[in-house]
Parts: sequence; C-alpha cells; structure tokens
Amino acid sequence: MKRKTWMISALMYAMVFMACFGVLHFMKKVMEPPGPVQVAGTEPIEEPSDSPRGTREDTGEPVPAATDSEAEKEETVEREGGYTGWKKEFPSVWTPPQETEVPYVPPDVILATDLHYQSALTDDGGEAFQLFVERSDGKVIRYLPQLLEAFLDEVIEEKPAALVLSGDITMNGEKVNHQELADRLKRVQDAGVQVLVIPGNHDINNGNAAVYYGAEKAAAPSIDGPEFYDIYHEYGYDQALSRDSDSLSYVYALDERNWLLMLDSCQYEPDNKVEGRIKDTTMAWMDEQLAKAGEEGIFVVPIAHHNLLAQSRMYTTQCAMDNNQDVIQLLQKYRLPLFFSGHLHVQRVRKYKAEPGVPEAAYGIQEIITDALSIPPCQYGHIIWEEDGSISYETRSVDVSAWARRTGIDNPDLLDFEDWSFRYIQKLISDQIRGVVKNLGNDVERSMAATYAGVYIDYYAGRKIDAKGIKGTRGYRWWERNMPDSYLLRELNAMIADSDRDNNYFLLPEEQGWFLD
Repeated sequence: MKRKTWMISALMYAMVFMACFGVLHFMKKVMEPPGPVQVAGTEPIEEPSDSPRGTREDTGEPVPAATDSEAEKEETVEREGGYTGWKKEFPSVWTPPQETEVPYVPPDVILATDLHYQSALTDDGGEAFQLFVERSDGKVIRYLPQLLEAFLDEVIEEKPAALVLSGDITMNGEKVNHQELADRLKRVQDAGVQVLVIPGNHDINNGNAAVYYGAEKAAAPSIDGPEFYDIYHEYGYDQALSRDSDSLSYVYALDERNWLLMLDSCQYEPDNKVEGRIKDTTMAWMDEQLAKAGEEGIFVVPIAHHNLLAQSRMYTTQCAMDNNQDVIQLLQKYRLPLFFSGHLHVQRVRKYKAEPGVPEAAYGIQEIITDALSIPPCQYGHIIWEEDGSISYETRSVDVSAWARRTGIDNPDLLDFEDWSFRYIQKLISDQIRGVVKNLGNDVERSMAATYAGVYIDYYAGRKIDAKGIKGTRGYRWWERNMPDSYLLRELNAMIADSDRDNNYFLLPEEQGWFLD
C-alpha cells in the first residue's frame, strides 16, 4: 500500500516539473531575438558568424556593426512599428505626400440685355407717365425697379462667374437711371459675382432722356462716353485684360482658358444713333486681341449690343450693325463659333451662311440674341461651359412672384406677375387697335388683342408658334376680316413666320469649338 502511494506521488511531482520546464522554455523563446526568417519552399537564410551584421548580399562586403545610436534607432523603430517605423527605417524611400492639382471648374455666365432700367425718381405716376407707358412696346415700366431686384437676387443665388449686361441698361440714358443702377449692382459684386457692362444705343448722348411729372414730359440730363466709364468703371473696365482706346470695348479674362470680348457697337459721337457700327480702329484692336488669344490657345466669346445678323422678318432695319459683314469676316478669320447680342428684343438663334444652300454642317458663326429683360416674359440667358468641353445656352424667366412672396410684398400684380404681364400686353395691344380702327365692339377687340398678345409674348420669348393653330382661331380670323391691310396684321404674320422653332436652348459641341478646321 505504501509503495503504491509513493509511486503516485512521484508521478505527480514529475508532471509538475515538466509543466514548469515548459513555461520556462516558452518564456526564453519569447525573450530571445528573432532568428533567420524562412519562407516556405526556400532555404533558410543563415547569419554569418564573422560579423554582427553579416555581409551585403549584392557585393559580399561586410556590413558594419551597429553603433550604439543605430541600435537605439532599431529599438525605436521596433517599438513604434507600422508606418511610423517604416518611414524612419527607410528615410530615403519615404517622401511626403505631394500636393494634388486642383481640378478645373468650367465657368458659367448670366447674360441679360435691354434692362431699360427706370428709377422711381423719374416719375410721379401722373398723366405724362401713364401716356409714356401706354405708348411703350411692352416694357413693364412701372415695375422695373422690382423686376431688377428680383433678377439680382436670382443672380446672387446662382453665383455665376460673371453677370453680363449687354447694353440698353437704362430707359433712355438718363443720368439718374445710370447712377441708381450702378448703386444697385454693387450688391452683386459684393456677393462675389463680377459684373460686366457695355453700352447700348439708349445709354449715351440720348436726346430722349426724360422725366415724367404731372402732365408734362421734361428733358433730363443724360451722360456721354467718359461719364459712362466714370459710373461703371468697376464693372469690367477696371478688371479688363485689355481696353480699346477709341471705344468702350474691352477684354475680360473669365478664367485661364476663356475670354469675353466685350464690344461697344454703338454710335454716339457726336450724336446718338439707333444703328450700330464697330469703328475701324476698334476692329484693328479686335484683330490684335484675337491673334493673341489664338497664340495662347484661349477660347473667345464676343458680346455686343447690336446684332451681327439680320434675324427678324418683323424688324428689318436698324438691328444688324452697319458694317456687320466686316465684323463677320474678322470673327470668322479666327473661326469663332459664337456671338452674343441683344437690341432686337427677341430671343433668336441663327447661323451665318455666306450664301444659300450651304450645308448645315459647314462652319458658320452662330449668333444668339437674348430678348429684353424688360419685356414679358422677362428672360435672361445662362451660358454654361460643360464638363465635356461643350457650351450650352438656355433662357430663364425672372420669378417676380416668388420674389414678391419672399420679401413680403402684397401688390397683387407682383404676386401674380406672369398673369398680370400677359393682361398688361393684351391691354396695350387692345388700346393700340382702338387707335387704328373704330367700332369693332369690345368682344371682337378682346379676341383680336388676345390673339396678338399671345403671339407677341411667344415671339419675344423665342418659342415655337403653331402657325396653323393660330390662324385657325377666331381672333386671327377677325384680324383678316377687319384689318387685312393693317401694319399690325403684317407684324402678326411676320412673328408667326419667324417662329418655326424654339430658340431658348443651344448646345455647341466640343468639336465645334475654337479654331475649327
């Protein structure tokens, strides 16, 4: 019995001893420095015994023994480990991250023309002013200050690279209108949007500058060319890359790839003229700027007030520049694809053709005319340089009603501006009909006026008009029956004939850009 007890005790002591030995062996392996690494399928890497650091594998030269500082460095690297240890161990391999190139962001431009701004200080709403409104061509004269504020709010919200105002920025060049407009534009520039201005035929040395108080229309001070510069110099002229010494033309660098060629096409020395013309000296300056742009690979967009092409059956005189063929020849010498203008008050897009029968695919400069902001539907243009290299253009109408609601205005005309503006045009046409023919009756006059007003608004807006549908209406038939030889019916037919397509959107593909072959 004693022998059996002794054997059990011996076996238990042996197991305890083996367990302790295993723990000690494990701790020794952990504390030892790592040995040669062997990758599966390879021979073990042996550390030569004649050098603490071995030899260089490529030359067989001995590696110098580690110094104390190097040993400390190894301990630091081993202790830190990961990416920090790696870059300290191999300082010649690690390089700091490079600055990434900022991606190019294409610009966009909001373009408005023919604001015909009229300050509330120029009238008292009396008899003279009412007569001025009734004889107008549809400008929303009594609400021009509100229209401008609503428009500027939209510009600030959109934040384009620039806001371009391409002429006829005042009603008839009144100095007070210029000064007030310039003051109102400051908030756009303060919001970080560069404003660019050129004059129109209404803006300088205009003998029709007037104010309207009581029953009298009275002459008002206008401005000359130097005064125009003094008032608007911070809106493009101070920022110009180049200025023409003989006109109010200049080049504005939209960014490092795109220039705007802002052209003064007006004749106001010594007297104001409706017709446009670009001076010979200005043409020479344009040639220099376009040649420079070509050398630098810059894309140029020319903008003027007057039209490059004859674009309307309704307005056949005083619209295209007197020397438009010379201007076309110069622009096409540099293969410019686009030209923007205003003046016509009609939204139009047309391509220049040297002669009839030229294929549509052939090169020809495209002119885009933006209609008057001051006439319903109160549109402006948005030019967008797209990511794929193309350029698009589209129109937008100022949302006066939304602006009135947002600003707490309770005027019903402004709160329902779209409907009010249609009724406003309809009344103007009806009043003009009464001045031409008598005794048609209210129902007939309203029907005729509604037909004309609908066509008028669509035509100015550049919309496609259903000719067959319009000519089948009762209002149109009344026109043919009651006023077959009137100028108003001729205008109606001209507007219908001109409106065979929509002119509110245009896309210039990338391959039709600068310096075409």
